[in-house]
Amino acid sequence: MPGPVVEVCFSPALLNTISPKEKLNVIVVDILRATTAMCTAFGYGVHSLIPADNEKHAREMKNKGWLVAGETDGMRLGFADFGNSPLEFRNPSIRGKNIVYNTTNGTRAINLAKEYGQVLIASFVNLEAVCGWLNRDRKDVVILCAGWKNEFSIEDAIFAGAMADLLVTAYGFLPACDATFASMILWDHSAADLMKAVSRSAHFLRLLGIENRKGLKYCFYPEKFHVIPVLEGDRLLDYGL
Repeated sequence: MPGPVVEVCFSPALLNTISPKEKLNVIVVDILRATTAMCTAFGYGVHSLIPADNEKHAREMKNKGWLVAGETDGMRLGFADFGNSPLEFRNPSIRGKNIVYNTTNGTRAINLAKEYGQVLIASFVNLEAVCGWLNRDRKDVVILCAGWKNEFSIEDAIFAGAMADLLVTAYGFLPACDATFASMILWDHSAADLMKAVSRSAHFLRLLGIENRKGLKYCFYPEKFHVIPVLEGDRLLDYGL
């Protein structure tokens, strides 16, 4: 029997080309920086993250007393308790907390993806843990790159290639489309020096004035945690516990 397939979707604008909707594991990827920060937060013990639909929703939740994290166009939300840097979540004080999260691209992709199947969150923080979970579940996989305002982002595509390569070579998944092959080629050409590969990318350069280089480097060479953030209802919970 052939193995499940892995498909890469380079932009949320292309997600409506994916089918079927009800039997997929959809992996949302926003390496700079939302999914890296989210996975780091779970690594440091956050109880749940609630992806807000938009900034207005996040502000309403803040007014109700919730902790809020996030950014718009890279800049920390003025009313937020946390920004979108993974370094902010390397903090034991977040253990057991519930945090509402809103970002320009990442949380939008999560809220779109939930119509297409089970949603998981991945980054270099938890690549191996998520791939192991997908191997056990054995459903078709779509890796959804959050990108930048529906445009292609090379850092998300490189990570998608890393994930696709591991699923194909270690677990017998089948590459489903040219986007999958292209992302695997990007990963093969970038893996030896990720920072060199991404340092001229549009979003990396956009963030240089907002995030320090340590935070940007962490997105590609982070701590590793066995965390598997899965969307359950309106919130992300760690299925790796």
